[in-house]
Amino acid sequence: MNTKTLITLLLLTALITSFKKTEDWYLLETKSYKVLFPKKPTATTQDVDSKIGKLTLNLNFYEVPETEKDDNHVYLFNETTYPDSLISSDKKEILEEFFKNSIAGSVSNVHGTLLSEKNIEINGYPGREVRIDYQNGLAIIKMREYLVKNIVYMLETITETKKEANSSVDKFLNSFQLK
Repeated sequence: MNTKTLITLLLLTALITSFKKTEDWYLLETKSYKVLFPKKPTATTQDVDSKIGKLTLNLNFYEVPETEKDDNHVYLFNETTYPDSLISSDKKEILEEFFKNSIAGSVSNVHGTLLSEKNIEINGYPGREVRIDYQNGLAIIKMREYLVKNIVYMLETITETKKEANSSVDKFLNSFQLK
């Protein structure tokens, strides 16, 4: 094989492989939002009794099988609608208390420790990003929560502590968009 043919084959191979998709993520989309998951999530609906009455949690989660290579164990997206007379992003006077209680509840539910918290927003709506230590250093739960009018959108990943800084966490969390 001459040099010209070899170079042509190498260029063709490079060209063909450059069009190959390296990651096909699943787009979960409704009339209100869209978010990417590594694979199609499992959807469930759960009614929960709370101090303000019954709430319906619309959960979408993807638990990574042990046979698949992924730096994370779980990807979770939750949508919960609250009575707008009680909880709303328009009620600025209750926002700090609302997020404080929500985060405390999340930390308590997993018997974890709050590592960090910061204020975030999406399209002008308030939110929080937190990191929670799970099982004394075994894993990190990274969570973003947004209050959009009277709907809470929550995204979470669970990752081994040593793999916390990985691109899939960011891709999942940053993929959430309101319509």
